[in-house]
Amino acid sequence: MNIVQIEDALLAPCMDAVIAVTERYQFLEVHRGARVFTAYREIDHVMYLGFRDDLSEQSLRQLRQRGFQLLEAREGTRREHRLLLLTLKEIGHSPSYGEGYYKASKSLARHLRNLGWPLGTLSQLLDSTRINTEDPTG
Repeated sequence: MNIVQIEDALLAPCMDAVIAVTERYQFLEVHRGARVFTAYREIDHVMYLGFRDDLSEQSLRQLRQRGFQLLEAREGTRREHRLLLLTLKEIGHSPSYGEGYYKASKSLARHLRNLGWPLGTLSQLLDSTRINTEDPTG
């Protein structure tokens, strides 16, 4: 394979990456309040991996009313959230109640950390619980 063929083979993946990055920055420029986040409910050890166009005080109040505490949030996109959920499904983590709701486990937290998802103090919460939070599929 010569240098021209190698350059041609790399052109499409490089352009795809440039387009994805450009779309992300354009989205975040228009949607300044868009956030991806992790919330945790201690009573049943459920994590909610979410996305909001605007993570307002009202959104936070709704989470608290359902027993969730926000662990961490950062700017992000709906596409990033959707890709995370698809990736988790592909590696064997299934939602427990509905889209974005997962039974908390150390293996899931490890995957989320490796994928760059905002976790906050989730690892410390899982270490302090008395139940077995290690996922057998992990």
